[in-house]
Amino acid sequence: MSFFSDLHKSIFDLGFYREAVKRSRGRVVMFMLKLLVLTALVTGVSKTYYLLHSERGVAPLISAVFSGMEIVDGRLVTELEQPYDMSGVMPAELLGRLMGYPHLFERTPKNFLVVDTRTPPVAYEGADAPHVLLGETSVEFRVVRMEIPYKNITGSENFQFTASAVQGVLNRNAVSFALQFFMGALFFGFFTMMISAFFLSLAAYIFAIDRRGGYGRFARLASYAITPVMLGSALVAVSGVSAEWTWHVFIIISTIIMFRAMTRLSLDKTSEEKSEVHSG
Repeated sequence: MSFFSDLHKSIFDLGFYREAVKRSRGRVVMFMLKLLVLTALVTGVSKTYYLLHSERGVAPLISAVFSGMEIVDGRLVTELEQPYDMSGVMPAELLGRLMGYPHLFERTPKNFLVVDTRTPPVAYEGADAPHVLLGETSVEFRVVRMEIPYKNITGSENFQFTASAVQGVLNRNAVSFALQFFMGALFFGFFTMMISAFFLSLAAYIFAIDRRGGYGRFARLASYAITPVMLGSALVAVSGVSAEWTWHVFIIISTIIMFRAMTRLSLDKTSEEKSEVHSG
């Protein structure tokens, strides 16, 4: 419970920083680790929920992107002219949402995702080589040299890309998506946490009048002041909103908390020094 108490106090209780600045390095690191895991867990579950949602999920989008295609006896069948380049807004949005970051791809570049079921397979080389190739019997991720048969993805030799059929496949792989989003949130959350803490501590150190205690003192303050950044990002994931500007809002809130805490510590320090002078 002390962890959740620290979360609350780091946002709403400036007096908390008087004790936090004296904490050991190990305790501060443990707080940051718990904060990272908590936000990654909330983010991972939220993104999985919205991915699988019957109305807001990706099933209708997948159905639209793969319109005119179906899998028959484990083979991709389509009347589209081969090779078919699937670049555009919808494939880019689909890839971004499957990765958990809608704006990651923006627009897929030319030859990123190509359908080519011709037999024998055409050998692609150089700039014309696609990153992802939808071949006759499997999906080939050429960058990582991985090939997955369609039946391993759909769970059946025959599959039509209707919204209901796609929804069934997504639901069966819910745990895999949750794990993927959790790991992704850990990765990006770690860098968000480190960059935010570095930004706050450096800014505080530069503008501080009293630098006694060294840079480590400001790093401890920043480690707790970043709570709004991390919790705010998780709450955005819970809301299902996709916006790139949210970090800027939350880092401003954390900055305000950081500098108010510094002001409070300076006032406390001045009061203590005056008390010592009068008592002496």
